[in-house]
Amino acid sequence: MAKEHVERDYAVVGSWEDTNITLTVLENYIPRFFRGAKLMYESRSLIPNFPSSEITLHSQSPKTVHNSKITNRNKNKRKPFVEPEVKEMIRRNFTNEYEFYYFCKQRLYKQYLALNLKELEVHGLLN
Repeated sequence: MAKEHVERDYAVVGSWEDTNITLTVLENYIPRFFRGAKLMYESRSLIPNFPSSEITLHSQSPKTVHNSKITNRNKNKRKPFVEPEVKEMIRRNFTNEYEFYYFCKQRLYKQYLALNLKELEVHGLLN
């Protein structure tokens, strides 16, 4: 039921785990609200106390390829060790949640790949 709800009611479901991909898909699927989102996110993250009102968005192409600046930003470097048995117990007890999470993640990746295929097609690189 949750999967049907996502398919029916949400254009994009992203995650902070895949920030770059999420923002790219949002910019392309919902440009009215998300045009320039990656630029704004990068600017605010790279320059402390940078007011978003000072960001000027030029008529740039909304197609933005993978950007390493924001790819690894949300990784936890101080991740504590978790016993494999604990991980397995959590997977067993949260089967539906894991399935839903991977469904949403796969959907986001398919949307991202569709954008890239469309870009290749536009440039005549896909035949």
